[in-house]
Amino acid sequence: MNYDRELEGQAPLATPLNRLFLGNPGTGKTTMAQIYGRVLAALGFLSDGAVELKTPSDLTGSVIGETAEKTAAVIDNARGKVLVIDE
Repeated sequence: MNYDRELEGQAPLATPLNRLFLGNPGTGKTTMAQIYGRVLAALGFLSDGAVELKTPSDLTGSVIGETAEKTAAVIDNARGKVLVIDE
């Protein structure tokens, strides 16, 4: 669709790269995230394409203000990669 829009002189539509993989345990969500990371890296959207696998406990803190710091650190570490927050 964006190709056609560009041919017509229109601006391309923004395409968010965030995805949500839902399913029962063992259905391949993490595997799909790895494949998605390789695709995005091959297209030049990601510098690395590796998968950072985190759990909610990696993002939350036990004292006030610690959650924001931990979350920011996880996001900074995942730049250029695929961030998976698993249940």
